Amino acid sequence: MTAATQARVTLASFAATMLTGFTLAPLVQGLGWFAATVVVVALCTGVGASMRQVTRQPVIVIAAQLAMFTITLTALFARDTALWGVLPGPPAVQGLQQLLADGLDVTRHERPPVEATRGLLLLVCSGVGLVGLLVDLIAVTLRRPAVAGLPLLAVYCVPAAVLPGGLPWVYFLLSAAGYLVLVGADAGDRIRSWGRVLSGSGQEAGGLGGPLSGARRVAAACLVAALAVPAVVPGLGQRLIGPGPGTGSGPGSGTTISVVNPILNLRADLGSRSEQVVIRYTSDAPAPQPLRIVTDDQFTGAIWQPTTGSLARSQLVTSGLPTAPGLGPAVRTTAHSSRISIGALAQTYLPLPYPTTQVDISGRWLWDAGTLNVVGEGVTTQNITYTARYLVVDPTSQQLSAAGRPPAAVATRFTALPKGLPDSIAQQARTVAGGGTAYEQAVRLQTWFRSGGGFTYNENLPGNGRGDSGQDAVADFLTHRQGYCVQFASAMAVMARTLGIPSRVAVGFLPGSAIDAHTYAISLRDAHAWPELYFDGVGWVRFEPTPATRSGAAPAWTLPQTTTPNVPAPSTSASAGPSAQPSAKARPDRTDTAGTANRTSSGPLTWLRSLPWRLLGVIALVLFVLALPWLASTATRRRRWARATTPVERAEAAWDELATSLQDLGVGWAASWTPRALQVHLVGERDLGPAEREALTRLVADVESARYAPPGSPVRTVGELRADVRTVAGAVAPTVPAGTRRRALLFPPSGVAALAGVARRADAAANRATVRASSLGSRWRTSVDAGSRPEE
Repeated sequence: MTAATQARVTLASFAATMLTGFTLAPLVQGLGWFAATVVVVALCTGVGASMRQVTRQPVIVIAAQLAMFTITLTALFARDTALWGVLPGPPAVQGLQQLLADGLDVTRHERPPVEATRGLLLLVCSGVGLVGLLVDLIAVTLRRPAVAGLPLLAVYCVPAAVLPGGLPWVYFLLSAAGYLVLVGADAGDRIRSWGRVLSGSGQEAGGLGGPLSGARRVAAACLVAALAVPAVVPGLGQRLIGPGPGTGSGPGSGTTISVVNPILNLRADLGSRSEQVVIRYTSDAPAPQPLRIVTDDQFTGAIWQPTTGSLARSQLVTSGLPTAPGLGPAVRTTAHSSRISIGALAQTYLPLPYPTTQVDISGRWLWDAGTLNVVGEGVTTQNITYTARYLVVDPTSQQLSAAGRPPAAVATRFTALPKGLPDSIAQQARTVAGGGTAYEQAVRLQTWFRSGGGFTYNENLPGNGRGDSGQDAVADFLTHRQGYCVQFASAMAVMARTLGIPSRVAVGFLPGSAIDAHTYAISLRDAHAWPELYFDGVGWVRFEPTPATRSGAAPAWTLPQTTTPNVPAPSTSASAGPSAQPSAKARPDRTDTAGTANRTSSGPLTWLRSLPWRLLGVIALVLFVLALPWLASTATRRRRWARATTPVERAEAAWDELATSLQDLGVGWAASWTPRALQVHLVGERDLGPAEREALTRLVADVESARYAPPGSPVRTVGELRADVRTVAGAVAPTVPAGTRRRALLFPPSGVAALAGVARRADAAANRATVRASSLGSRWRTSVDAGSRPEE
């Protein structure tokens, strides 16, 4: 592979890797991850290109690239614990392992597009970086560009398999174009190795246009066919093998739907401090209710999560939902409706007031009988509008206090606790709740969390937020008594279960901020979690252990009423309603440092600000200065061939090119030598082979014909001349010391001479300018003394 082809394939491999890597864009929020991968792949590719100029051993090249890969990731993600900021010692390795674990945790539990946390950035950078190394090794070092498509295909398959709707056609076009560029970068030399390439008219085809013009047309036709055929062939869609999820026969057939647990992202949503409105809604209720996204009814010990499984495809929300579990006729309810519009919020679950009775919405949305969670089948909440009809349930404290034992099925399922639950949680629950009815115990728990237990609201907690609802986090929360809504809700729900009270955790949004009398706006800052406890005859009841600075007033039914046995509906709504407008009151009390810390830890571009830019700038400047001779030599050679437009000029350019190449290799060239004399010298002292001797003979004949033959003598094409120059120089190179060869590649004397020539010309131009300025000054002074100005 020639040097020019090697450089072309190197750049093509980098371009193909980045174009294919960009197909991950629908999986990750923002483009900070892409900037990071460009840095990693570019540095590794550059090191590989430099090492191949020094050695031809693939093992050495890939070792140098792996070293740069490790140093780059360490500098980007573990600089604070690394040796000198770049070498991965044991603390840095442990930090990188933890970040990778966090990134993998995101991929297991979150739905794309996911937030670009540091752990996910490391996972993407390392993955795409390793693919870039593999592509560079296969395509450039081993010269198998076609085989390099396999790791590129592996990258493309990740988003194609993960995204429910598949990848848009634009991403396929980008990745396919990158692969074709990679294959075509090496094809020109392979075709020319068979001899001259002729056009249809019998003339020689110049450049890459001739040999590859037909290939480009075929590639373009294949791309068009790949994009067009699936759109027009019936049944050729995203699922090519077997039935997709949600298929079945008959109205009662079941479907298993993959869902995402929003509780895992709640702290990140709160920490984002985002004021972007994600939901707008209107409601005819005097005070709107929180919008519940999902109920987490299963406690594993590590996390609260929703029960998932088979849903009947006949359970469409458009056909109506059943009565809320446990809700009896004695409890007063009023019917209301809301018109809800969701923007950039992609959730599997549908945000709804509880309990909802019917939803007018497009797409297939199914309800779960046990929880009334509403799950989308092949659809998400992003950019949808729907109308929800729901009930405002208005129990009294007397009804809750008089509730009997829950049904056995409810008690068994919703009081289940994992083995190994810390005893301190149950002991604390008994101490705080005391005796009495389940309702009285629940009220004491809520009061203890909100005001009597010394708890403070704080989002600035260690960790990534995904274990905040687990039993260890609850035990730690009860000890240190600082946390945010997930920990308040989880702690109360777990403590209620230890007391035999069925409980679960709901995740959703506070009612948001009022825009006018009936319109409200919800942002990510309104994300919230609260516990729901079950009381027979009333059903699932919302409690609010999170302090009022965040959640507003507690629901009226959770406060014992001593003066009147029943509360009129308007008063109840007003009492329940303050949680509808906590935002303006709560936000000033929220810890600003928490939001700052979370932004610092999870912002997709924050790591760029932490880089040692001054050091990187100095390194880049040094590398640029060291590369100046090579750049100058390359520019001189290109300019030489660009100026050679006539046969005579092409022959002289080829001879000058040969002279420059030999001088860079340290081969002496006396000014008095004729072309024939140089030929004798090289053949006699450099032991040229038959092919190299023929190439040198052709070059000598060309330059002699150009100088001495009558005008009109035929001279070969630029491609043939350059090929002969490379052949002769390539044969001479092995006869000189290895250090001289490396110097010729990395620090060519011709480049130094070119730079010296530029400096001399610049100095001469400066001298001429100085002389001219001095002359103009003298003339000006003379004209002033004479009383007149010189002619301009």
